[in-house]
Formats: sequence, C-alpha cells, structure tokens
Amino acid sequence: MAVGRTEGMKVGVAGLGLMGSGIAERLIGTGHDVWVYNRDRSKAKRFFKSARIAKSPTELAQNCGLVITVVTNFDAVRDVLFGKAGIAESKCRPIVADASTISPMQSEQCAQELRRRGIEMLGMPVMGGPAAAKAGELVPMVAGSKKAFAKARPVFEKIGKQVFYISEKDGAANAVKLALNLNIALIATAVSEGITLARGAGIDPSVFVNILNSTYFKTGLSEKKGPMMIKGDFTPSFHLKNMLKDLELASATAQACGITLPTTALVQQVFRVASNSGYSEQDYTAICAFLTKINGMEK
Repeated sequence: MAVGRTEGMKVGVAGLGLMGSGIAERLIGTGHDVWVYNRDRSKAKRFFKSARIAKSPTELAQNCGLVITVVTNFDAVRDVLFGKAGIAESKCRPIVADASTISPMQSEQCAQELRRRGIEMLGMPVMGGPAAAKAGELVPMVAGSKKAFAKARPVFEKIGKQVFYISEKDGAANAVKLALNLNIALIATAVSEGITLARGAGIDPSVFVNILNSTYFKTGLSEKKGPMMIKGDFTPSFHLKNMLKDLELASATAQACGITLPTTALVQQVFRVASNSGYSEQDYTAICAFLTKINGMEK
C-alpha cells in the first residue's frame, strides 16, 4: 500500500481544544504550512491569519500529507474519520495520526477500517498538557505502520521532546497511554488524600507538600500541582471529566484483557462521584476539593 507523503510539511490538525490548539500553534511556530478544522468553527477563528481553515475533515485531508486528529472521545474520532465529509471520503491518502485518548480496541478498529480504504492511521496518544504542546515538549507514543511512522516522524519530533515508537500492532500505543493516565489519576488522588489528612489533623497542608517534594517520592504532579491544590486553584489543564473517561477506558481495557485493576476501579468510582458533584469542568486535581467537601472541611 502506498503511504501518504509529508514532504512540504503540510499538516492538518482536526480538533482545536486545549491540546489541539497547542499542537497547531507549535507546528505553525516551527514553519509548517498548517490547516486546521474544528466542528465548532468559532474555535478556528484565532488561526485565521496563521493557518488555513478547512470547512470539513475531507478538505483537510485533500490538502495535507499528514492529519493529526485530537478530539474528545471515540464518537468524535469516528465522526472526523468516517462521518459526513470525513477524512475517509477524501480522494487523497494522507497519513492520519490520532492523538485522541481512546481504547486500544477502538484505535485498532479505526486503523483497520481506514486501511481498507487505502489510508494508514497511526495511533499517536501523547503525554503532556497544552503548555507542553505549545513548547514542543510532548511525549508522543506511536503504533502502526513503520513506513508511515518514518514519514511522519519529522513532524512528531517538532511537537515532542522524545518520540516513542511502540509497535506495529494497532492500538498498542493507546494501551500504554491508558496505563500512564491511570497512574496520574492515582497519584492525584494520593496527594489529595495527603492534603486532606494534614488539614484534618490541624496541620498546614503546605508542610505536607513541602516535605513530600523534598523526598524521593516527589512527582512532577506534587511539585507543580500540589501548591495549586492547597490554594484551591483548579484551573483546568486536563478536565476531571476527561480523566474519568480515561479511567473508564482503562477499566474496560483491563476487562477485555481478562485482568483486574482493583485500585483503578476504586479511583474510577471516586472520580465518577466527583464529576457528578459538580467538579467535571475543573482540573482533574479538583478531586482534592471534592474530598474537602465530603469531609465537611470547606471554609
């Protein structure tokens, strides 16, 4: 099968949320000819002078050698790929790199369906938030055709500080992404419970966070987010509702593999209750505020 060309660095970005916008800005800033598309066209207005705005995913695919899709969930991925005026309807054959967080089975299904139509899709979930995307410091994980990966890699290296090629197996990168995200959720919950315990014992929680961050057990989350959690600053870099979605995907993937992840299942339920209690649109670390509330510790 012929693999699409990325020469000339014409790259399309479908999905202009926090992450998609960051990726588009980075590619524009590194000299690429960028096309963008978003279902809500108002989100594309900011790129009016710096990129070309496509009216549909089909138009995006018609003009780009590589299309990066970064949308909210599986339904949105399928709509961009196979919906009316979707990428699959294009007469051209770009490489598609899907950076959305979906399950391994869902990614495999999309890749195989596109392949039957002559289009190669790489699963390319990333680690890092919008700020990392703008700075070119994401960590992309890629699975799929080695030949397609080799052609797209120069673009991936512009948005990522380190690029990991996982396997030719469709969906493999998505499994690794979910394994990483469940760790983030568990760490956020652990730090939140530590802060809650310190407060409950009448101790300034900043003492707990400062000591934690002076030990071997510190994390990037405890260093960057810990002080913000204490202050009650839950400005979203990644919404709690999306972390819940990823925990649900991890649990479903574990079930499909015939394994159990008991701690993940428990934390999934905590995030579900927090989401239903009004914290869904806040940062995922707002699990700390939720614990404060259910323990009657709100000022």
